[in-house]
Amino acid sequence: MPPTDTGTTEDLLGGFTTPAVSVPFGMIAWGPDTPSVSGTWSPPGYHYPKNSITGFSLTHLSGVGCPSGGAVPILPITNTDQSDIAFEHANEVAQPGYYSVQMSNSVQTELAAANRSGVGRFTYPANSPAFMRIQAKSSNVFHSGSISFDQTAKTVSGYAMSGDFCTGPGTYKVYFHAAFDRPFMATTSGSTATLTFTDASAASTISTAVTMKVGISYVSVENAKANLAAEIGALNFEAVRKLANDTWQKRLNAIQVEGGSKKERTTFYTAMYHAFLAPSTFSDVNGEYISFNSAATVKKAPEGHVQYTTFSSWDTYRSLVPLQALLAPEEVGDMMQSLVFDAEDCGGTFPMWSEGNTNSNIMPGDGASIIVAQAHAFGAREFDTQKARAIMLDTAFGRKTQCRNVTTLPGLKGYMELGYLADDTWGERQPTSTNMEYASTDFAVSRFSSAVPAADPQIVAGTAANEPKTLLARSSNWANLFNPNWRNIEKQPYPQLQPRNKDASWTKYLPVSTWDNDYREGNAEQYTFMVPHDLRGLLARLVVDTDKDKGGEKDGIARLDEFTKNLNGGWSYQPARLWIGNEPGFLTPWLYNWTSQPHKTQALVRRIVDDQFSATPSGLPGNDDEGALSGLYIWAALGLYPEIPAVPGFALNSPLFPRATIKLGNGKVVTITGDKAPSKYIQRLTVNGVDHDSPWIDLDKLSSGARLDFTLGDKPSCWGSNPPSALLPPSFAPDGTQTPRLKPETECGTSG
Repeated sequence: MPPTDTGTTEDLLGGFTTPAVSVPFGMIAWGPDTPSVSGTWSPPGYHYPKNSITGFSLTHLSGVGCPSGGAVPILPITNTDQSDIAFEHANEVAQPGYYSVQMSNSVQTELAAANRSGVGRFTYPANSPAFMRIQAKSSNVFHSGSISFDQTAKTVSGYAMSGDFCTGPGTYKVYFHAAFDRPFMATTSGSTATLTFTDASAASTISTAVTMKVGISYVSVENAKANLAAEIGALNFEAVRKLANDTWQKRLNAIQVEGGSKKERTTFYTAMYHAFLAPSTFSDVNGEYISFNSAATVKKAPEGHVQYTTFSSWDTYRSLVPLQALLAPEEVGDMMQSLVFDAEDCGGTFPMWSEGNTNSNIMPGDGASIIVAQAHAFGAREFDTQKARAIMLDTAFGRKTQCRNVTTLPGLKGYMELGYLADDTWGERQPTSTNMEYASTDFAVSRFSSAVPAADPQIVAGTAANEPKTLLARSSNWANLFNPNWRNIEKQPYPQLQPRNKDASWTKYLPVSTWDNDYREGNAEQYTFMVPHDLRGLLARLVVDTDKDKGGEKDGIARLDEFTKNLNGGWSYQPARLWIGNEPGFLTPWLYNWTSQPHKTQALVRRIVDDQFSATPSGLPGNDDEGALSGLYIWAALGLYPEIPAVPGFALNSPLFPRATIKLGNGKVVTITGDKAPSKYIQRLTVNGVDHDSPWIDLDKLSSGARLDFTLGDKPSCWGSNPPSALLPPSFAPDGTQTPRLKPETECGTSG
């Protein structure tokens, strides 16, 4: 990825995406692996700066920063000593569902995918032996797998151990069954098989093309074989490639953009591609999957439904889940039901980061509850909302605490007692920033549990009935880490999120801490702005002189102006800057919409779209995190952003393209036009022909089909600067009322 734009040498890592072949939400992701990059954090997978391939493994996670996947690497070789084969990017082709590369050993490898299966075509050079090495292992689990072959049937099968994702406990098996179209001789050594397709002592006189069809399963070799038979069967390589292409074409056509440059369209559809890679299918064609616990009991998804895994909850709840729920509500409904089943299996709470049937607490908070609330708010309704509601409330009030021996919300007891996560108590790592995650979760669960009233007739009054209201009040706990007497703290320049001790005293001023000690992947200023549900309340809290400017917006705007001078500042740089490449900063560009200066959001979002994303190998400003960052780009390019978790609506900005057509999952169509795009300043907006003078729009104005016509210009206008009270962007006080509009220094269009 590009270096930080502050000029520091801080390493912001990479996008960590992969050209592995898959279909939308597919189980298999078959693609190349390279050596890691030295001198930096470089998890196993595909790294563009490297010029050699170590294998083509069957599982990959897209955009994640932890070792993962890499199950069953397969390497076509012309010499049994080969293990790390050079290649050039000029000899690669990567398309949705298809990958091809010719390596320096002159073997042409082509891959295509179905959901739980794939097909590879390996063309060996003339006058050369043809070998293939298959290893029953994965990239980050060092337990041995198992491999066997049947030369008569021309098959190889077995399993690789995988899991231990991001320090999370637990492993699982990835079973595979591969069938070849050519006879082979095979030898095994431990969990490695070497196949010989030609006589190594006598060179072939013609090039040798070998087709390999492979299915995978988390249940058994038999299921892997059945997955392969059901999805690919007798289809040849080109037929599978076409099916994958057609599947992606349909998915990507959910949003059709017109105009703009070729690079802009390529960047947009690359983001769309990344946005539909995960969550991934976990159940087999017969519906079987393994339970989300160490027993790994074989279970069965309800008829006609799919069980899913790979929930990167902390990353994806902000931008990706609302997009997927709008465009693919049926699949997302199954995903939410999958989380419900997982919680029932694993101990009562949702998994924090699920990979296979394992759970990792690599990121804080209860992002999975926010995922469920977001999915429901944005249109995914076909799941057991009553069970989801019970799981969320049980977790929020500490009645259930674990999933697969991983504690969700480990600081909850102190948080409920004190009203904040204290800096000097055992429980949550990075308590100061995580306090903001707890407050966001409280708000989202309150919204969901209010939207889904309890069906139990016994829960009609008393404490249980009041829990959604209690959570709404608790969502204001973010403010308890803003010291009203901040001037008494040496070197603290203004009101800001800060660590606090359990005795209510404040620590010394800490704008940035040693990596991850107080602020998770960020710093004080970056997390100060992370109050999505009460942004006007936050901005009011940033007033320096409350005697003179109470209820005013100018100090908050000044802070945002300074903070957004740079777009991807990383975590350690001071004075702190926006870090758009990491999730806590996703909401910040739209904050100006909660002031009288929404034109600054329009300019800022366009800077981000133009400067931080591109159709290049370094085209992402951070880890893509299973499509989270790509989701941000898609919304920004459309002119919409789901700013507030569990609130169905959008903060508005200027669209990048002259026209975008969004095919909602309910069959309705939303058309967005941008007259004079790519000019960045909104002059006027009409919704279905009626003027809309607000930088916020509710989803219910779009969900039945709508037309948004933006008139754009090159200079800021007063559009949206003083919307009618009924159209003010939402900002929820702890009692559920709307936080009042902040006072501008001057109203736009006036002179005093």
